[in-house]
Amino acid sequence: MNKKSIYKFCPVCRGDFIKKQLIQNEPERLVCKACKFIFYLDPKLVACTIAETSKGIVLQRRNKEPKKGHWVLPGGFVDRGETLEEAAKREFFEETGLHSKINCLLGTYSYPGEANIIIVYKSDITGGTIRACHESMSIDEFKKNEIPWDQLAFDTTKKALKKYIDLAIPPF
Repeated sequence: MNKKSIYKFCPVCRGDFIKKQLIQNEPERLVCKACKFIFYLDPKLVACTIAETSKGIVLQRRNKEPKKGHWVLPGGFVDRGETLEEAAKREFFEETGLHSKINCLLGTYSYPGEANIIIVYKSDITGGTIRACHESMSIDEFKKNEIPWDQLAFDTTKKALKKYIDLAIPPF
């Protein structure tokens, strides 16, 4: 457990947590002092979409920290009970107003010490009207040679866009 945990109390009995290494060569776990419940800090799944209109690749300008004002792929956390594909389509619609159809998995991205695992899909736009939501300052479309590389928020956005451009996946 590299980072300080925000969890202080057991969800089962409300007892205090202690950090304890239960198995050699595995990370420390949060263990309840009272009931011995083990709280695993599981990764969080994020589903993102790369899609193009006739004007270019759709990107979202973040309206919240971290990286407020920077550009990202439309996406967000996967809800419990939802497939990755359902989450990607839901988040893309919520953030852009556009409906989409997934045509392939573009890549998966994870980083040591980070909780998020990011899944990026290539999708085709099937309808809707482009608009920004409360999480976005704006939604814009960029030609491949006009992407604001120095204003992209996260490494995953950069890596996925480069992969997409290198593969030259045509819109269907």
